[in-house]
Amino acid sequence: MKKIALPALALAMAPFFSAPAAAWEGHVVECFDKVYVAPEYKYTKHLVKHAKTMLEHRGKGKHMQVVRVHYPAIYEESRTMVRPGHYVMKPAKCK
Repeated sequence: MKKIALPALALAMAPFFSAPAAAWEGHVVECFDKVYVAPEYKYTKHLVKHAKTMLEHRGKGKHMQVVRVHYPAIYEESRTMVRPGHYVMKPAKCK
């Protein structure tokens, strides 16, 4: 008798436990896509070496020449993170 009573009681109580979940029916209001936004950086330049123009001797023997050579300035670039990468919700069509 006990073997039959427990399953019967479980079947009788099942609608009371599943009714609240089955009774609620929501509707879709809005849809979004998850979009990644890359991080933003601020770049700054620091002068390492000034530009210069020099006279140099090039070649050997009778092919020797004096040439004017320009060396451009040398800069070191550093970057600082302004805003880290993050995700945003972009409105989209519901599927």
